[in-house]
Amino acid sequence: MAEMKSKLQDFYKRLDSRKSTYFLAYSVIFAILAIGVFSFYFFTGKTFIWEVDGWEQHYKSLIYYSQYLRDFFKNIFINRQFVIPQWDFAIGEGSDVIGTFHYYVIGDPFTFFCFLFPAKYMYIFYEAMILLRIYLSGIAFSLLCFYIGHKKRYVLPGAVAYAFCYWAIYNAVRHPFFLNPLLYYPLLVLGVEKIIREKKMWLFTITVAVAAMSNFYFFYMLVFTTIIYVIVRFIFCYGKNVKMWGKGILRLAVSSVTGLCMAAIVFLPVLHVFLSDSRFNTPNKMGLVYPFSYYAKLPGLFIVEGDNFWTCMGFAVPVLLAVLLMFKSRRKYTMLKTYFIISAVMICIPFFGQAMNGFSYMCNRWIYSFALLCAYILVCMMPRLIKLERKEIRFIGIALTIYFVVCMCVKYSRNGKLISAVAIGAILLIGLSIKNVNEYNRCMMVTVAVMVAALANGIWKNASFGENYAAQCISVKMAQEDVFGSEKELISKDAEDTDFIRYSGSGLSYNMNCITGISSSNLYWTLTNPYVSKFRYDCAIRLDTLLPHKYTGYDDRSSLIALSSASKYLVSKTGGLVPYGFTYESENDDYVMYNNDNALPLGFTYDKAVNKREWEGLSAVDKQKAMLQAVVIGRSGKDTREALPNRVSVKDLSYDSQIKDYTMDYDAKEVQCTDNTFAVTKAGARVTFNFTGSGAGETYFNINGLDYEGAAQFQLYFGKRKFDPLDLYSKADWKELSHNEKKKIFKNFIYWTQSTSSVKLGITTDTGVTKSMNYFTSDYSYYSNQHDFSVNMGYSEENVTSVTVTFQKIGVYSYDDIQIVCQPMDSYTDEINALKENVLTDVELGNNKVTGQITLDRNKYLCLTIPYSKGWKVYVDGERQKLYNANGQYMAVYLTSGTHNVTLKYSTPLLKEGALMSLAGVAIFAMQLVINNRKKRK
Repeated sequence: MAEMKSKLQDFYKRLDSRKSTYFLAYSVIFAILAIGVFSFYFFTGKTFIWEVDGWEQHYKSLIYYSQYLRDFFKNIFINRQFVIPQWDFAIGEGSDVIGTFHYYVIGDPFTFFCFLFPAKYMYIFYEAMILLRIYLSGIAFSLLCFYIGHKKRYVLPGAVAYAFCYWAIYNAVRHPFFLNPLLYYPLLVLGVEKIIREKKMWLFTITVAVAAMSNFYFFYMLVFTTIIYVIVRFIFCYGKNVKMWGKGILRLAVSSVTGLCMAAIVFLPVLHVFLSDSRFNTPNKMGLVYPFSYYAKLPGLFIVEGDNFWTCMGFAVPVLLAVLLMFKSRRKYTMLKTYFIISAVMICIPFFGQAMNGFSYMCNRWIYSFALLCAYILVCMMPRLIKLERKEIRFIGIALTIYFVVCMCVKYSRNGKLISAVAIGAILLIGLSIKNVNEYNRCMMVTVAVMVAALANGIWKNASFGENYAAQCISVKMAQEDVFGSEKELISKDAEDTDFIRYSGSGLSYNMNCITGISSSNLYWTLTNPYVSKFRYDCAIRLDTLLPHKYTGYDDRSSLIALSSASKYLVSKTGGLVPYGFTYESENDDYVMYNNDNALPLGFTYDKAVNKREWEGLSAVDKQKAMLQAVVIGRSGKDTREALPNRVSVKDLSYDSQIKDYTMDYDAKEVQCTDNTFAVTKAGARVTFNFTGSGAGETYFNINGLDYEGAAQFQLYFGKRKFDPLDLYSKADWKELSHNEKKKIFKNFIYWTQSTSSVKLGITTDTGVTKSMNYFTSDYSYYSNQHDFSVNMGYSEENVTSVTVTFQKIGVYSYDDIQIVCQPMDSYTDEINALKENVLTDVELGNNKVTGQITLDRNKYLCLTIPYSKGWKVYVDGERQKLYNANGQYMAVYLTSGTHNVTLKYSTPLLKEGALMSLAGVAIFAMQLVINNRKKRK
């Protein structure tokens, strides 16, 4: 034992003299912690693929990208063609490749070599790149500290604390590319330091370029966190020296612009998509303060695992000791203290979280920069931490005790993981207070404490006796066998017999179609086509998931399904409706497939057109009826001045929907209805709408102008009268409650245990059809500003006579109007057949190109069910024609009578401009390197 201890001391002494020794030590420690933190995945046969976004988005995008790259290289080296596929019909109903997948894989250097792995074993590459990201983040941190001049034995615990902070542990599984800023940010800071100290710009330029290409979302945050660092650094470095400020800013600006130009081939197209995305343009409520529970959790979250508005800190407890020691030191470490206070203020005020998140919802995903600061504070304080004086030991001990007591007094911080973290800190403090222990052993103490604390956070997060996060990931077996899903078994048989096929359905696996290569109305990607989002909003399609950009189809609406050119409909065997006009075709273990007897092809024709602005004034049910008779043309700018061929008014179209009179039944002790308002005082309260049905047809429950103001049970007794208009919960009733009941109700109120930012309504007919819809308030993270909903209760041959609405939460539900609408389907088939009178034939889908032929006996609009994008151009008989936005989300071209060859060509908006800028950026960067080398020689 003594000999081993001696060898460890000798090894530790060599850390400062050899970088290779340091990197070996870091690598060994990293391997130990990686095995320990993620061992629960290995032991239970789980992958690092989170069952929600990990499986539905990250993993499937990686598999798609691997095939995309293989096809790209095949075209170059075998087919001798340089072709960049820019559009794919298998991304939902069709979407831009770069705009969709940049957020996940395209541009990220860690995903490039995925083409070397088959889909069956892609999970190995996926996990390896996660660990590599974490490993390199610690390396980048170390390089920054080395450059500034810190001894390697002091850097080691800081590098480990940084690499295994909770942001890394959490996002390793949840969102792997969220780890990239942990690597890029220390390199950006190092680049700034090189510009300040040596006037060298190359590192900063390259890092800007790589970060901008990797992910636009985090690049936005990296820009602001770097600016904050630069301002603080310049204040303490240059003071009031305006000349030095000017030179420093100029060098940073030139370096930034050069790097951005180098990345423009990806950055510019993605910027275009991001700025047009529906989520970016939805107004979000600016929060003044976070909920009380947020502030109650903050103290404990500094050293233990946990997230709250993405405030993922969970730093190893030695970091806390270092921070306490830093603030104990007067007139020292002023810059670090300033930076720490700025970060703390930003954590406490929602405005900064929203600003860093593109002025969207409250979210502290910039916290990676705080992790760098705190780990760096540990490095800076190491020389003093290992040589503590009695006063400092007493101060840290008292501060740690107060911290522990405060956390124990707060409900959300009072847990076993905090007790274990503080215990590690206390043991370390005791160890550091022991005399006659040399400096190297003390450094080892701190490093071991960091390792144990990081390991504890990982265990509490992933273990079955902790949060059991590993259980939320898919198994190795599923990653190998279910990667293509059972949808492909049914759809691919039909897809082989036609150039184009599209399917819809219920209970489908999200984004599976991008792997099967078949177009589908199922879609779940972060950046979406704004025309598709707006169409769903205009049609008041219910939100049946907690994410408004998670599209599951068209709510079983026969008209919208047909108008989307979906010829197949898959219904999960766990439950789902079959829309009108679909007949059984086949099935497997998971799905039953139905054929659309009224399917429309990719291109069909209209005799008439209506203006979109006029169409938007119709009800949701009448909107789809109008689209069966006339194409809806959306125009803007100069186009609005031109006459629209074959235009008619929406009033000239026929509508046969029937709005039913109804009566309401409800328990007045649970819900009160007054002035278009339901005051719900009991969760699960119901209101039944009774009406006289119209026989066979679709039945819709329409609610317009919906709003919700949630309330906790405590507010029924002491809140506004509108929460309890009949005074069923008086103060006298409150006094009759037991002490424990009062305590529980008050805690639920003060800690905001039940979110009121979203609410679910259950809707059931007397024929047994049940659906649900979500409503999001302006406080919701993914607020969509949708207040009108039209819920299709399905087609029924039976007479539907009642609809029951179940309210999930207590509170006030207000609305402008509620309608029960019956839509007969008598004329539906004839209307579809009229659209199929002239269709696009000989359709071929090529790379960024669609061709077909059509013969008309009169002038008509050719509607193409390709999601509208400004990247598309249409050519008729070789001449370019105007391409209209049609039916909200699709495209149309006006054709004269006769036979025409129609060609559509796609080019990603701003891709060519971005490529030219990238060439210019690379040229400028090369010139800078040449000039710098010449200066060195002189």
